[in-house]
Order: sequence, then structure tokens, then C-alpha cells
Amino acid sequence: MIGDSNRRTLHRRVSNRFLAHYNSAPWSRRPLSLNAPTGPRDHVSPPLVHIANFAPNNAGDRLLPLTVRDAVDSISEPQRWTVRHAHRPMDKQALSRMNASRGVVIGGGGLFLRDTNPNDLSGWQWSCSVSDLAQIEVPIIVTAVGYNRFRGQPDFAPVFRDHLQLLVEKSAFIGIRNNGSIQALRTYLPEDLWSKVELQPCYTTVLSDLYPTEIEALPPNPEWTVGFNCAFDREDLRYGERRDEILSAIAEAAKQLSTDFPIRYLSHSDTDEKMLPYLDAAEVPYRCIRMNWMSPKDIMRCYGSPMLTIGMRGHSQMIPAGLLRPIISVASHEKMWYFLQDIGATEWGVETSDTDLTAVLVGKARSLLGSWDETQNRLKEIERSNFRITQRNLAKIEQALGLGAV
Repeated sequence: MIGDSNRRTLHRRVSNRFLAHYNSAPWSRRPLSLNAPTGPRDHVSPPLVHIANFAPNNAGDRLLPLTVRDAVDSISEPQRWTVRHAHRPMDKQALSRMNASRGVVIGGGGLFLRDTNPNDLSGWQWSCSVSDLAQIEVPIIVTAVGYNRFRGQPDFAPVFRDHLQLLVEKSAFIGIRNNGSIQALRTYLPEDLWSKVELQPCYTTVLSDLYPTEIEALPPNPEWTVGFNCAFDREDLRYGERRDEILSAIAEAAKQLSTDFPIRYLSHSDTDEKMLPYLDAAEVPYRCIRMNWMSPKDIMRCYGSPMLTIGMRGHSQMIPAGLLRPIISVASHEKMWYFLQDIGATEWGVETSDTDLTAVLVGKARSLLGSWDETQNRLKEIERSNFRITQRNLAKIEQALGLGAV
């Protein structure tokens, strides 16, 4: 048998090997879709190329690429797909394959970020130079992509402005996942291009309509539990010098809520577990659910189970909301507010800088849990609104890509 230390070593080796090869291969196989094909797959037309930040060791990014492709597949018939990691630099062969495809679909996720894949080709996560972008001849679809620049983070390199402008000019459809991101991106664009940048909510926010069969498989009533998630990427930007104070306050909120609700800590990645010592120090009775290597279906089930999720990651708010589960957003990043502003629910958010963070979290949690039916109705209307937008945009994507036409 493999001992614990050897098992961890093996896990790291497998993970590192996976990451070294851009880890997009698992998304190229149809069985990882959450939808069964409704008709025969199109084996005649050229494939679609899907470009994203495929990250199998992050729960949100395991589910997200599938929702993008399943949404496009839902338009007419299941398509053939090839995948390319956004971080992988373009070369002549890749450019040739793209131009032989039916079109390029970029998204979703917070790809407009300068430090996840630092490069002087585009200034954001897609490693494609301005000159290579100019040579793409097939339709380009950008969908459900967000502006993820953190507070206090340096601005994008000058090449970003040139690259973004050309991308918007060439794209047959460019859908950005919240209005806050749209406004931020417009500051890099000439005014005559503003109207091309449209709203397309993250597809995880319409899970209930995108996967009705999966939703029906969830328990009709959630468990009497509260989920928590904290994020630890870019800790200095998230917490500043108040890291221990903020995390201790969140742990104390979990402790107080644990008198009435079992606590589940929902870990998206290994780094999220840095919160566990704070929960332990506060003597919180909790169970840690490690979702970073779960299947997309199991990730949905994990977020469909708690009555309420209190989260710091974007997908710790969007996934449960898409499953019609109440949320409280702990904001250390503008994108958390962008989502709440779009759905008209800023009262569901709280700043990490709040000096009375524990009391605010507990108060908001008890208020939401005490108005369950009303909150459910609000979430259903939010989801319906987002799905109406999605349906209109998918019609535009269908036309741009010529889906259904051989």
C-alpha cells in the first residue's frame, strides 16, 4: 500500500506533469460534457477550436470550460471540438489549424489578467501576438470572459490596448461576463468599438437551465448546512496587512453559525486549505470538502447541497447562484461586486475590510436563511434573466459560426 507521504508525492508528480502539458486534453473528450448529445455529432464540418485556461486542479475551472462548450453545443447539434490552452504560445502550425477550423471560441473565465500568464504577446492570458491574431481568418467568438485585475494591481502592459482593440474589431461576437468588466475594458477601446462589447453572464450562472436533467437529480431540498470558501491567490492584494484579522473574523462567523448549521469548507484548490488552521483555532466543527479533483457533476452536487454558501471566489458565488442556492460574497476583488450589481443583490455582499466582519456575515446569513422562499424566488428570476440573455447571444453565435450548416 502507498503511505500518506508517498501518496502526496505521487499526487504532486501527476499534477505537475498535467500542468506542464497545459492540461487541456481532458476537455477534448465528449464524455466530460455534462449533457448527453441530443442528436448525432457533426462529423462532416471542420471542428471548433476552444481556447481557455484549462485548470483541472481548480474546481471552478474544471466546470467552467464544459459549460461553455455545452452551451454552444445546445444551439443546434453537438460539434466536434479541439482544444488549446490559452497560455500555450501560438505557432505557425496552430495558426494553420485554426484557419482550417469552423471558428475559434475563447472563454470563459477571468482571462483579462496580466499575471496568471505574464507575456508580451497580448498582455493578458492568451499567448497570441497581435500579428498572429491579425492572421486568424475564421470567426472568433469571445464569450463569458471577465476583467480580473485586482485592486492595487499594476495596469496591463501597453500591448494589451492594441491586442484588445484588434480582438474586438475581428470578433464576430464578444461577450463579457459582467457590466463592471465591460466598463473597465471600454477604457482601453475607442468609443466606436464600445457597442461591440456585450454582456454574456458566466455560463455557471445558468446551470439550472443549461442542465435541467442534472438539476432534477439534486435533492429537492438542500442540506441544513452552510458552506464557506476562502481564496489565497495574491494574498497581499486580498488581505493586505490584516490577513490574520480577516480570516479569524470569518472563522468566528463559522463558529457562531455552527451552533445551528453544520459547516462545510468548500476547497477549490490546495491553497484554499490555508483557511483550515483558522477554523481549527476557532474550534469550528466542520468538514473539508476538497473539490479540486472532483468531476464537474460532483462539483455541482457539492454546491447544490448547502442551504447557503459564503464565498470569496467568483465561482463560489456564481455556481451556487446558478443552482438556485443563496450566497454571501466576501469581496476582496471588484469582480465579486460586479456580479452582485448585475443581479441587483449588493446586499448579499460584504467587504473583507469591514471592521465588524463577523457580525455582518452572521447577520446576513441568518437573514437569508430566514427568508428562504423569498430568496429562492429572487434567484429563479435572476437565473431566468441571465438565461434569456444567454439564449439571445447563442443565436448570434449560431449565425456567426454557421452552426447547423454543412
